[in-house]
Amino acid sequence: MSWNPVTGCNHAGTDECDGCYALSMALRLKGMGNPRYANGFEVTLHPEALNEPLAMDPNKEFMCFLPSMGDLFHHLVPDDFIDQVMDVICRTPQGIYQILTKRSARMANYFSTHPCPPNVWLGVTCGCKKSLFRVEDLRHVAAPVRWLSIEPCLDDLANEGLDLSGIDWIVVGGESGPKARPMQEKWALNLKHLADANGTCFFFKQWGAWGADGVRRSKSANGHLLGSVEYHDYPTPQVNY
Repeated sequence: MSWNPVTGCNHAGTDECDGCYALSMALRLKGMGNPRYANGFEVTLHPEALNEPLAMDPNKEFMCFLPSMGDLFHHLVPDDFIDQVMDVICRTPQGIYQILTKRSARMANYFSTHPCPPNVWLGVTCGCKKSLFRVEDLRHVAAPVRWLSIEPCLDDLANEGLDLSGIDWIVVGGESGPKARPMQEKWALNLKHLADANGTCFFFKQWGAWGADGVRRSKSANGHLLGSVEYHDYPTPQVNY
């Protein structure tokens, strides 16, 4: 499931943002009259959505990605609102929350004065060389699970100085959408080798719009196999979604 107590964002200054799927989706939803996207992709708080996870079965584990349509650590999101999000997370220990941000400095600063809940997998987007600084910011946080979203993968990061020490999981994938940029197979394989050497779990999500052969076709046709192998590894505890 996904949870969006915050929607909206703006360009974070690195190349992954150039083809933002959430921007296109938010504008589409606004055009359809969806009231939650009346502001388009402007940063918007949704206090009415804060309690959504509390409706989940307390006896059933679940995985929740948050937020899928914004950035919880954007500078326009006040600390007291983040506090409320963390409170709901702590009140739903049966859930594992994958939090992903491009605002790694704000994230690290927040958790320097707040404990990271035990059911949070804390991640940063790092799909290009310019984003490597986010990995170091993440390492400063005492999170139960630290992970990287290397999606879209835009550089040969394994040979560009990526250090996976202290990183429990990486999710790798190519880009989708009309302006998708291709990912080379060797980039993904090099990341797999780097993850194996570090003892980091490796999850290959998809090829996206461009296949391993460099041919553009539908995302479903390109699939999610890397070298004819499916890599869907998770850190412990194992909760699939």
